[in-house]
Amino acid sequence: MILMSLKTIFIIIISLILVTLIGGAGYLWYQAKSTRGFEIKVEVPEEVVVGVPFEVVVTAENDSVSILEDAELSLEIPEELVFVGKDSGDIIEFKDLGNLGVGSIAEERFSLVALYGENNIRQIIVSVSYTPGSVGSRFKKTAEAPFSILGTSIGFDIEIPNKVFGGEAFTLRMKYENKGTTDMNDLSLTLAAPQAFTIKSASLDITSKNTWQIGTLKAGSQGEIVITGVLVGPDNAFFEFDAILEAIFGGRKYPISEKSAAISIAPSPLSLTIDLNNIPEYVTVPGDDLNYRLTFQNSTDVGLRDVVITAQLIGAMFDLTSISSSAFLRSHDNTLVWNAANTPELGLLNPGASGFVDFSLKTKSAYPIVRLSDRNFTLRVKAAIESPTVPFSVEGNKTMSMAELETKVQGRTEVDARVLYRDAASGIVNTGSLPLKVGKPTQFTVHWVLTNYSNDVENVEVKAFLGGNVRFTGIAKSTGETQPIYNDRTQEMVWSIPTIPSARGVLNKPLEAIFQIEAMPSINQVGSVMLLIQQTTLNATDAFTKLPIIHTDSAITSGTLDDPTVNSSQGLVQP
Repeated sequence: MILMSLKTIFIIIISLILVTLIGGAGYLWYQAKSTRGFEIKVEVPEEVVVGVPFEVVVTAENDSVSILEDAELSLEIPEELVFVGKDSGDIIEFKDLGNLGVGSIAEERFSLVALYGENNIRQIIVSVSYTPGSVGSRFKKTAEAPFSILGTSIGFDIEIPNKVFGGEAFTLRMKYENKGTTDMNDLSLTLAAPQAFTIKSASLDITSKNTWQIGTLKAGSQGEIVITGVLVGPDNAFFEFDAILEAIFGGRKYPISEKSAAISIAPSPLSLTIDLNNIPEYVTVPGDDLNYRLTFQNSTDVGLRDVVITAQLIGAMFDLTSISSSAFLRSHDNTLVWNAANTPELGLLNPGASGFVDFSLKTKSAYPIVRLSDRNFTLRVKAAIESPTVPFSVEGNKTMSMAELETKVQGRTEVDARVLYRDAASGIVNTGSLPLKVGKPTQFTVHWVLTNYSNDVENVEVKAFLGGNVRFTGIAKSTGETQPIYNDRTQEMVWSIPTIPSARGVLNKPLEAIFQIEAMPSINQVGSVMLLIQQTTLNATDAFTKLPIIHTDSAITSGTLDDPTVNSSQGLVQP
């Protein structure tokens, strides 16, 4: 009986295997039959040129015996290509072909352009998926079409000197040429230059920031854009310029060529440095004394004649009325000028000679805040030294050097502590008697009013200890997102605030916290005033200068209330 069961199981397994094999073979046979006569043809130019659009034609022909339902075509391109009018990186495009009847032909055209690549062989892959007849499964047929990318027909280059003196004008050339047989349309050229570079002139008008519209470049023609500019930076600083040639296809702009060139600042034979208060990275404050020194040296082997030194003062916090210097002040641009007339040694600066000029002034005593954007004040001094004498080893029409110093202005945040007895405006009702009486509770409201000038501040903390026999009643509120918190073990009130924007309390209402305290005098305080709250201290971090800010306000007693309805004599404790 057992042997009979094993034999039966073996026969069943063999039968299932045979059925599966026959079904699979039938499926493959039907697939071959259904796709026999279905052809995909891909027409691609054998060779394409970077920057020149071309067309790909895909033909799907159904010569099979079945209707091919829900046919969908996909065309996949290599990364060097782009579908005209679409983003680079979109390498697959789909087309819905619908139902392909027996003997029908579907044709789709794709406009492409190569953005880069040279002497590369690539291929386009086309696939069509469909459902033949009444069969539920989908099938797919694929075709590949190889082609070559020959590179670009546009010759493009950028030419700049290897080294220049800082602050001296030099010439940059961007040259382009159409070496192909097809006109190139809608061309533009963009120069990605370092921030230290300033364009003084260009042979073609700029249409937008550092961009020039070339338009049509006919086959065999060429052109160039000549730019004169100035590069300002420290000695031996290295800068890179990138030039990008772009064209518009299908209403979208694509880069078709890019070139880079590097340049460095040659050490000037006439050096100049700026120092403020003999402290590197000095940070100033309102009402501060500023003492600037400009140090120069002639490191050439020739004497430099008629040397002129200038220092332009840029910044709303400079108090120009307080300037003290031997220089002339040029009022229209706030520039100090030293020359042989006020500094005789500048008439001839001998080889190897050095020296300095200086000036002093103050910062304004108050921040000039008139709008919310008035923040993060800085003081800049842009200095230059030059002479018409040029050493034999240097090309140029003058010898010069430039220096610049920027100084940040520290912000200020103030806390004003006030204590009131009658304070209906706060919405908090205080009870108890004045004068204070021994063993009798009397309530007061404490106001912390914060005013922030100039810079945003972070991690703000306001705190103060309450006086003896004074407690927090539990009532507190503020105009900000946080409220003061009381530590009953230490009798300390602490108000933590994440950030306060600049000009809060200057151009709008200040940030304010209010909390209620209760005082109950003891017998040994009779005849004296009672300390209600000790010194209030504010600590914060200036978000602009990253320096700490500290401000304090005095302790307040029952005899120094800010309440105009209470006189000082009422602050004395009565038995």
